[in-house]
Amino acid sequence: MEAPKELETDRPAAEAVRRFLSGRRRRWPSDEELREAIRSKPFYWSGRPPQRAFILRRLEESYDASEPVDFAKAALTVEHILPQRPAPEWFALLAEETEENQTPQELHDLLVHTLGNLTLTGDNAKLSNHPFERKQQIFDSSALRMNLEIASAQRWGKAEILARADRLAERAIKLWPGPIGGVKPAGEDSPGWAELRAALVAMPSGTWTTYGDVAELIGSHPVAVGAYLGSNPTVFGAYRVLTAEGRISPSFRWAEGEDRPAPQDLLTSEGVRFDSWGRAHRSQRLNAAELATLLGKDVAQQVSYDPLPEGEDSAAAERFRSQLKQHWPEAYPGVLAALDFWRRQGGYVTYGRYEETSCFPMLDTGTSRSPQVLWPFGIYPVSGSVEVVFQYLKSRTPFDDTEQRRELLNRLNKIDGIDLPEAKLELRPSFPVTVFAQHSERICEVLDWFVGAAALELARRA
Repeated sequence: MEAPKELETDRPAAEAVRRFLSGRRRRWPSDEELREAIRSKPFYWSGRPPQRAFILRRLEESYDASEPVDFAKAALTVEHILPQRPAPEWFALLAEETEENQTPQELHDLLVHTLGNLTLTGDNAKLSNHPFERKQQIFDSSALRMNLEIASAQRWGKAEILARADRLAERAIKLWPGPIGGVKPAGEDSPGWAELRAALVAMPSGTWTTYGDVAELIGSHPVAVGAYLGSNPTVFGAYRVLTAEGRISPSFRWAEGEDRPAPQDLLTSEGVRFDSWGRAHRSQRLNAAELATLLGKDVAQQVSYDPLPEGEDSAAAERFRSQLKQHWPEAYPGVLAALDFWRRQGGYVTYGRYEETSCFPMLDTGTSRSPQVLWPFGIYPVSGSVEVVFQYLKSRTPFDDTEQRRELLNRLNKIDGIDLPEAKLELRPSFPVTVFAQHSERICEVLDWFVGAAALELARRA
């Protein structure tokens, strides 16, 4: 709001805006900060989908192709080259580039959402989580110059992602130059550490996270996160950040002069459970995506979970059944029995769009004036997880009432093999699909209650 009265009118508009933003009171990253952020920050969790797509579009246009893409007509979406849910061959590739004491999964998590690993494509469903060799073939026929550049790579791991990040950074700097002089105001805190502090404040009691999860969230490294928390022991919630095994870090210290309980005792008092080896319960861990959700970042679009709006798709249903039977044969009969039960209660089933054909039991509960769809969970037949979608239910009646979501959680937790933490009543906790092998009837009882709760609400509104 200050800009109109402060812009210099005797200069070209672009130059005047840049000079205005270069003032010491503004927070505008230098070119060097932009380079580092492109290499390390989870760009896919920044802004909104149209904003992310716009930046990638401008980067593509910077190639100045002789036959540019008509973006107004092209149905392009953002694609992860290194997949979000990679097959084993991807982890074998990443294992060649891990640092000491770093797992391939940890390296994957640090790279997967960075700009160097993202592109635009109209073939998102075809690309899926295929090996790079298959993706190369698809990219090689793309009309986008950035995709042809990707197709020319011999492999796709850490080195290639960082090299592409550096190339894109130079294009970005030409498109959006930093402040004049490139000087960062003295004493200004890194936005990454501000985001770390905000995430720890947002964590519900009864949860914990890891140095690696926080590093993935802010685009840093677990060692750097540990060093920051170690040198800033007064940061609220620092005791909730544990090692990858769920243990209290041996180097954790309270601030000098603070007389506080041992970190494990404090976490226990908040509801975190520990085993006899001092490891926090995995179900109460908040991963990087969940931390991002708590900060209001738009991470829902980064998963392949969204149900299709159409009715049942027989081809997709067959893919789902085939994948489930191949990967979790013991759960196969119980899952199908539960889905049949759901249909008899008036629901229907939809399926995801991607290679892992996820499944969603859906229920129409709205009116002609106010349509609404509910679904209690999503089933993933390859990874073998069942996600309870509290994150979506919290905006849909009657489950916008916390007590109704808590009742759903409690009913599920009475089933052996399900242990959903109450601290995740606004997230998407999961349980193993193998629970269906022995307890399909118990799950049907919960589904029956779910439908009844929705029906009571519908009757009340009528």
